[in-house]
Amino acid sequence: MEVSAPVVIAAILYFAVLIYIGVATRKASADPMDYYIAGRKIGPAVNGSALAAAFFSPATFLGMPAFVFMMGYPFWWVLSSIIAGLPLASMLTAAPLRRYAPVSFTDYFVDRYENEKLMRVITGLPALFSGWSYITLSLVGVGLFMVAILRIPYPWAIFIATAVTIFYVYMGGMVATTFATAFQGVLMTIASLVVAFTILIYFGGFGGLSEAVYANNPDFWLMPHVDPEAFSHPIMSYWTGAIGFFFVWHYGFTTMPYSVVRFFTSVDIKDARRSVLWAVIVGFPMYWGLLIAGTAARYLLETYHYMMDQGAENAEEVLVMIQEAFAIGGAAETDYSYIALTEALGNPIVLGILTAGGLAISMATAAGWVMVMNVLVSRDWMGKVFGQKWALENPVKSLRLWTIIIMIVCAIFALNPIALVLDLSGWAFIVIICTTGFPLVLGLWWDKATKTATISTIAVFFPLSLFSWLYAHYALGSAHWFFASEWIWDDFLLPTGHQVWLVPASAIFFIVVSLLTQPPKEETIQKYCRDLKG
Repeated sequence: MEVSAPVVIAAILYFAVLIYIGVATRKASADPMDYYIAGRKIGPAVNGSALAAAFFSPATFLGMPAFVFMMGYPFWWVLSSIIAGLPLASMLTAAPLRRYAPVSFTDYFVDRYENEKLMRVITGLPALFSGWSYITLSLVGVGLFMVAILRIPYPWAIFIATAVTIFYVYMGGMVATTFATAFQGVLMTIASLVVAFTILIYFGGFGGLSEAVYANNPDFWLMPHVDPEAFSHPIMSYWTGAIGFFFVWHYGFTTMPYSVVRFFTSVDIKDARRSVLWAVIVGFPMYWGLLIAGTAARYLLETYHYMMDQGAENAEEVLVMIQEAFAIGGAAETDYSYIALTEALGNPIVLGILTAGGLAISMATAAGWVMVMNVLVSRDWMGKVFGQKWALENPVKSLRLWTIIIMIVCAIFALNPIALVLDLSGWAFIVIICTTGFPLVLGLWWDKATKTATISTIAVFFPLSLFSWLYAHYALGSAHWFFASEWIWDDFLLPTGHQVWLVPASAIFFIVVSLLTQPPKEETIQKYCRDLKG
């Protein structure tokens, strides 16, 4: 497939809007508070669209269709249920945190658990790791879409993606990030719906699509336990796998730093709550479109993709040949399936819209996480922990410097990603939920949450979550197997969905340690727990 004019034009228009936003918001971000949290001036519709774009990420836009493509119909249940988790954030964290009005993700932990320096360092470590994971997967997403647009080698695509993201975050900080991400949120939903409706029109509706998919792959529609041996992917042959996937994203939204900081930018408490509603309004149609695309992927790849005429025998070989043709690194070739199925439709205008939407969601997530990480490293660690004079006197310059450093480091890892974008996302979610997630939520809602429990939970579960995922990924062949399966049950592998067992384990651990250790002062509990609940 050659470079297509409509695809290139769509990408140029998209980048032109981003560059304009970066330039237009440069003066608005001269003040550190504007650069940190957009001056707390963002209304609910803009914030909600930005929240959706940042939260859903390439893990959703590329990863979800890829997992439907690999695992079949049972993954529908996971996808369609995730959106229901968003309102939990409105109840558990949005309003209390906006009432508290912090600047950084670590601020609440410092005040609630009565420790300035150690709390900023220890709560920042899981956030820093998760940010690395998310920015890396986001750059992978941008790189794959740049391959589709320009038909250039993947490493060059990563370089372009990194440069553009650095530009508009560097120029406008959270102001630029918010308005760019809000624009990207709308664009990603439009792109998802355009592809979905094109697919349905092509097949003559849902009935035609279902019949074509069944004829191509009868196992696609099998539910767990119907016939596990015949099913295409063993992880979804057990409900533990489905529940694990659902649980990770359903509850992760409440505690992830890049979604939590969106509440800090809201005008007031009501707008913080309404932002979540707008995130659902923007995100739900996109999810619906992704379900349709993932369902049609195998049929379209094996029937119409141009690589089938060049020797590919099935969808997997199509993706491998694309990987070889464009030097796509690591595990990223399967994430290309959404783009490849759109290529197979043979409509360059639809592909152009998809690539613009894909660039949007990928760069939105990267920018959102960069703002979390540069505030963490520059303001919290350099300034408040180590008292570095230059960072304190030049906050915007320091933030911009760390933006460049963070993006370059993540770009290096994006050249050869160690896992699919959805797996990297799930890993990041698990790390946050099982380390800082319960100290955050229970700190807001439970009087007895303690500093000792927070420190010990992070100290135990941060390294454990890293080890269990890596061991399962490399030794067992999938990050979704319980890492101790072979030691406990010999050959039986239990699917756990991104090591989701760590979540209840850390909850129990945090509660038990809190009950056994000294609580904060009464005035601290009153101010940072009871009063924040309203």
